[in-house]
Formats: sequence, structure tokens, C-alpha cells
Amino acid sequence: AGALTTRNIMADTKKKPETEKKDASETKDKKDKEEKEPELSEEDKQLQEELTMLVERLAESDTKLYKPALEALRKMIRESTSSMTSVPKPLKFLRPHYNTLKTVFEKMQGENKHFCADIVSVLAMVNSDQRECLKFRLMGSKEELGSWGHEYVKHLASEIATEWQELGDDDAAQKDRLITLAKEIVPYNMQHNAEADACDLLMEIERLDLLEHYVDESMYPRVCLYLTRCVEYVPEPEDAMLLRTALNIFRKFKRYPEALRCALKLNDTELVKDIFVSCKEGLVQKQKAFMLGRQQVYVELTVRFVFVQVGTETEGVHAGQTAGVCGTTRGTGRLRRSGGNHVQRAPQ
Repeated sequence: AGALTTRNIMADTKKKPETEKKDASETKDKKDKEEKEPELSEEDKQLQEELTMLVERLAESDTKLYKPALEALRKMIRESTSSMTSVPKPLKFLRPHYNTLKTVFEKMQGENKHFCADIVSVLAMVNSDQRECLKFRLMGSKEELGSWGHEYVKHLASEIATEWQELGDDDAAQKDRLITLAKEIVPYNMQHNAEADACDLLMEIERLDLLEHYVDESMYPRVCLYLTRCVEYVPEPEDAMLLRTALNIFRKFKRYPEALRCALKLNDTELVKDIFVSCKEGLVQKQKAFMLGRQQVYVELTVRFVFVQVGTETEGVHAGQTAGVCGTTRGTGRLRRSGGNHVQRAPQ
């Protein structure tokens, strides 16, 4: 009886691995079935067939069919990528034809080749991780980037940043092409409330000096706030570059106190002096004098400022004498700045 029991146990042990394998394979088959895409609707089937037909036309030898087919593909892709919450159906259905379209691009000539490059560039966004989106964009028709949707512009900007990091000093021509493309992306981002993305792109390609050309009065507070907050997270000398960019934007829109704050962080005495004398408004001059006094900064000036306060209004008068600025002007009555270092109160 003991021998029979041992044999039964050994037989059961041999059967268990086979049973486990069957269970595992059945589970895998069930998962595969669950992961399979749901059956396409009639509308989706029609779209898939139409896209396949257009690709087949491009693969034919009749060149007269190329342009109409490319125009139809471009229209269908643009309509689907205007708002991308998921992978658009045309891009999804064209995935199996991605390599075919790349082959078609190689044999095309002239304007059709550029149009085909645009389409391949958009498809590369979901089909390739070799920066082919950027590669084909540079060979495309140079049409407006925004027509392909925000996600395409965002993806292209990320590839530009990656490409820039790998370029050396000898790749000046490629850098110029990337900068030209960035000049198209930055205005688009600014117009669509993506100021941070625009700043990030220009920081990556080391051309923050271009930023102030695309900033208007409605967006400069957000841009400068982002730049000044980023200063704490970047190493030298990038932190100084961010501060100078914010300073230039503040001065462009006559925000002198904010510009002076940036100049003080840069510890640039000449810049502090230039900002102080550039504004003629008495109240703003008084605010800047208060800021300098608070920071105990002494600035040697070649002009004399006389502040006259009547009620709540303050006016600044410039005179051609040397004066030092250090301290604040407070109180009522007539205030004037003389040739010394301190603010003096005129007798009432």
C-alpha cells in the first residue's frame, strides 16, 4: 500500500507541471483576446479602407495620382490631430503603412516629395523613436506647424532639444536649421498659453536672447515669473542668463523696479545705475531709492534728483550734479537730494 501511494504521488507530481503550463497558456490566450482591439465600426472600416487605398495609389507608378492622394491624406490627418486626447484614428490606421510611405518618399520628386515628408513627419510621432519626426520636418514643405496640432509641435520641440545636445561646434549648419525651426515653434507656443514650453525650448538651444521678441504686454508677467523661478534650479552661468533675459523684458515694458531687482541679484553696479536713471517718474524713482537703501547699495550718479512731494504726488527733477543714492525718502513736505549721500528734508 505504501508503494502504491508513493507511485500515485510521483504520478501526480509529473502531471502538475503539465497542468500548470496549460493553465498559463489558457490565461495568456484570454489576455491576448482581451487586449485585442474591439471590432471596428462601419465608419472606421470605411476610413481604414480609404487610407489603405490612398497609400496604394502612392505606391503606383502613375505620378498623376500622387498629389491628389497626398492632399487627401494631409486633410484627413490634419482634421484628426487638431485636438489629440488619444492617438487619432488616421495615424492608428496608417501605422502598418509607415515604412511604405518612407519608401514612397524616396522615389518622389519636387513638390510632392515635400508634401510626403510632412505626412511622414507626423506619422513618425507615433511610429518612431529615432527623431524621424524632426528629420522629415526639415525636408518638408515648411508649412505652418500649428496646422498639425499642438501635440505635434510639442513632440517636435522635444526632438529639437535632444538633437541640439548631440551637436558639436562643427555642426553650425544643422544648428542654424534647428534655430530656424525653433523660431516657428516659439510664437505658436506663446499664442497658445504655452509660455513655459517656449522658454524651455530656447533654454535648451541656448538662445534665450530671442525670447523678448515674442513677448507682448499680456504675457510678459508669466514669462518673467517662470524665468526668475527657474534661476534657483539651474547652474552658473545659466542663472545669470535667465536673470538678464527677465531684466530685458521688464525694461521693454517699463517695469523698472522689477528690472532693478534682477540687476541687484546680478550684482551689476553699472546696470543698477543705468536702470535707476532711465526712469523719469518721481514715484518710481522713490521706490527704486527705497529698494537700494534696503539693500544698502550705494550708486554714484552724475545727476542730482530733487523729489518734491505735494500731498500724495511726487515729482522728480534732474540736475547736472553728482549725487550718491543710498537711503529712502519718507514724510511730507518738500524733499530734495543734494550733493551728499543722504536724502535731506527741505524746510516747510
